[in-house]
Amino acid sequence: MTEKKDRNEEEKQHHDADDHHKLDLRGTFMMVMTIGGLMVLSWFAVFILFMERM
Repeated sequence: MTEKKDRNEEEKQHHDADDHHKLDLRGTFMMVMTIGGLMVLSWFAVFILFMERM
């Protein structure tokens, strides 16, 4: 009984590890880049506004 349980846990861990390699993270990458770009653009906009008001 415990051998079967151990084997099932081992197969599950191996299967879970394989799933991480198959993940498609292109959408996540694009959202991170979009949010980062918006942050950089807003920083420059505030910086330009600050320089104009000096």
